[in-house]
Amino acid sequence: MHLIKVNAINSTNSFAREMFRENSQMPLTCIIAKKQLQGRGQRGTNWNSEEGKNLTFSVLLPDLKLNPARQFLLSAAVATSLVSSLEKLQLPRLRVKWPNDILSANQKIAGILIENTISEGKVVASVIGIGLNVNQTQFDDLPKAASMKTVSGRDFETEEVLELLLKDLENSFGNISEENSEAILKAYEKWLFRKDMPSTFKDSNNRLFTGMITGVSNTGMLRVQTDDEEIREFDLKEIELCY
Repeated sequence: MHLIKVNAINSTNSFAREMFRENSQMPLTCIIAKKQLQGRGQRGTNWNSEEGKNLTFSVLLPDLKLNPARQFLLSAAVATSLVSSLEKLQLPRLRVKWPNDILSANQKIAGILIENTISEGKVVASVIGIGLNVNQTQFDDLPKAASMKTVSGRDFETEEVLELLLKDLENSFGNISEENSEAILKAYEKWLFRKDMPSTFKDSNNRLFTGMITGVSNTGMLRVQTDDEEIREFDLKEIELCY
């Protein structure tokens, strides 16, 4: 994997997308920044990271050629790869909070933001943005945030962590295809936070209800069994897991 290191940048995702626009023949590339000035997360949130203590990077994945309706397969594969890598570093109680937040000991240590380029009915390239809290210990006004250090009590070498993550990610990319969708989703559901456990959810109208996560659909919708035993499917804007 080609590696580009920068000191400070607005957003590694934006930088990677601009590079692809200028050169659509770019190889598999990782852009890593010591500091992101405008890091972004899911639902339009900001990703704030203490300089020098964490990993903020984006991977440009060209030539994916995935049907846009099945683009969740990439998200599931990336989340599963990250959790599997972190398991090798012996972090406690790892889980994926749908769709792709990485938790350890019920606290968020990493987030993923994937932005796809679609052409002629295919996902022709993807930019996979990853923020991983490694050695940061203070998270002002973020009670659910944590880092590898706070959940394990150990310091980590960021370069070594990055090398492990990128190696496992690159291996996982070769297995992403619609033919492998069942195996990808099954592996993802193995790590799914609060699967088969009674939970509280908030809908798009801020109404609370109880249910139980049973898995995800082929397109990445969250499957929830409600109190009336009906299994309903929700997309990202329709539901929020309260925990």
